[in-house]
Amino acid sequence: MKIRWEKYFLTVFLMMFCFSVPVFAQENKIIIRKGSSIGSNTAELQVTLPETSSGTYEVYRAAKDPKNGGKFALIDTLPLHGRVWTNNGGNYWQMTGSNNKIICLAEDSKLQGNVILYDTGLSLNKVYYYQIVLKKSWSEDVICSNVVSVRTTLAVPQILKCYASSNTTVKMTWERVPKALGYQIYRKYAGKWTRIKTIKSGSTTSVSLTNQASGKTYLYSIRAYSKTGGKVIYSSLSSTRKISLKSPNVSGAYYTGTVYGPSLNANELADVRRVVQSFKDNYIRKGMSDYEKVLSAFQYIRSNCNYAWRGWQYNRANTAWGALVYGEAQCSGYARGMKALCDAIDIPCYYVHANSKAVNPSHQWNQVKVGGKWYILDAQGGFFLVGSRLWQNSMGMYWDQSGLPKVSTSSHPNGGFASSEM
Repeated sequence: MKIRWEKYFLTVFLMMFCFSVPVFAQENKIIIRKGSSIGSNTAELQVTLPETSSGTYEVYRAAKDPKNGGKFALIDTLPLHGRVWTNNGGNYWQMTGSNNKIICLAEDSKLQGNVILYDTGLSLNKVYYYQIVLKKSWSEDVICSNVVSVRTTLAVPQILKCYASSNTTVKMTWERVPKALGYQIYRKYAGKWTRIKTIKSGSTTSVSLTNQASGKTYLYSIRAYSKTGGKVIYSSLSSTRKISLKSPNVSGAYYTGTVYGPSLNANELADVRRVVQSFKDNYIRKGMSDYEKVLSAFQYIRSNCNYAWRGWQYNRANTAWGALVYGEAQCSGYARGMKALCDAIDIPCYYVHANSKAVNPSHQWNQVKVGGKWYILDAQGGFFLVGSRLWQNSMGMYWDQSGLPKVSTSSHPNGGFASSEM
């Protein structure tokens, strides 16, 4: 935003004053701890704000280094009072600035302590400079932060799924990167990374890598690329995935009529087993507690599976194949997929169906054992290690408990409801 000098003359004067005054005492400091790019058009500022009862924070941005003649422009204001904070039931509060340019996340509905500011609508591969100023109410007192710079970069692709669909083929899917023109796939073997494929479409989010050497174990990664100002730019490489091109050996019920899906054929069960093998190889570490293992499986299935709104009868949505391979499932598919993951990592687990007394008699979920106690886990609904009191009294869910271990009345100390995909 361009500054109208007749309106902001005093502000500009005070900004100039900020660059020349000594550093304030620690309790009166505004500190931008870190500035970073979180995508092609967004800068994230991690900020520590002093405790104060009045005033307005002003966020300034420059497109050129102020030390070399760059001019700060006011892009948004964050008043201490009068703005509406919202909370999604999670661990943070959100507020937008007066000009709707800056988004602020805070630990509570106060502008103090550690907050995060997001500035969106930026250009790719540009350097921006930021400073934050606190203008006190009814006075000309100001507090100025340090100046930080942020270069906008391409977001790093997030691999959603990577597994060996056969002993010579690897399938990979990832999240689309905004502004990407395409992607490059890398493979590592014997300590050396090699680019093995270039995808010349930014909208493509999956690939089958054929003719991989059977019996070997590789690491795979991906990066995005784009072009700006006549120059090709690249994201950083994604996190890696270890893939063994051997027959999978994870434990489980991989036979006709299995609890993973009575209708699944041998090829579909083999697909499930390969995905489960990849999950175990990449997410389960030696020394993990049962709690950490179950949490990893819960997060994995919720991150890699969407609810099948069309119905359970499409794409095996009521099976582990739908949940783990196709990536869409209804509650039965989530529960069967969770059962397959737990079986592979030695977590005692049952597939459970609601009875006629339940609010939703068709619903299905799991019972898992963690720390010597049994809990309810509903991956589709987002309930993690909850007790029978919550499940029955609050959620109205009942089931035939004959033949099943007794569920803990209370939820796990770290259990509860995950309000969104993890």
